[in-house]
Amino acid sequence: MKGLLGVALLLVTSQTFASVGDYREIDCNADYFTANNCSACFEWKAVAVGDQINGLYDTWTNKNANEQIIYKDEQSMPEIVPVIAGTVFLANPLDPVAYWKYGNQVIWTDSATGTGKQEFMLDAGKSIKFLEADLGASYTMTANNAPNGSVVGVVKFPLSYHNVDADGNEGKKETHIECVSYTTKPTTVTVAPVEVVKPEPKKLTTVKTGPEESLALFAIALLIAAGVVVVRNRKSV
Repeated sequence: MKGLLGVALLLVTSQTFASVGDYREIDCNADYFTANNCSACFEWKAVAVGDQINGLYDTWTNKNANEQIIYKDEQSMPEIVPVIAGTVFLANPLDPVAYWKYGNQVIWTDSATGTGKQEFMLDAGKSIKFLEADLGASYTMTANNAPNGSVVGVVKFPLSYHNVDADGNEGKKETHIECVSYTTKPTTVTVAPVEVVKPEPKKLTTVKTGPEESLALFAIALLIAAGVVVVRNRKSV
């Protein structure tokens, strides 16, 4: 049905982008996959508290020999599901309709059946970007106390579709859910270095004397000496 998922993971300290082949497909036998009815399962990066998951998108590939058709009112938006108690992911924006948008190639048209539904048909062997996170939309892990390396969340990408046979007959609704798991890693806390300011040494009060001050003191000393001589002369008379 759908091809692999594309995703970019933005961390607090670094940013890495995943191409389609970067995922590692794994079995869906883990409890967190079976509990979410996952049809195809993949694992991706480890995240820490404060890390953002953004740039998410989902690719739909029709591997059938005939067309597949989808109806807009049958679609559900992707979501991230915590799988360990105490793990919290915050979506921004909160409204899934504002978070996600359909790819540019998905052009809805009124159904030819006259039901009033909007539909899109994908030809056999074709692949398109079906859904993508809007610019700036992200999931942020805001709380977690799980052991390092534990799977803490699963992003679910559902697609509801109808197969079309060679005679143009439309089959029943099928739902395919692709799931990507995220593990946890230790939170890295960066502490800015603290600059130690040494106190300045206390300055002692000093009397500064320059040439002018020295001459004045010498003149005063001469006057005092002269006064002493005068007084002695008067006493001797």
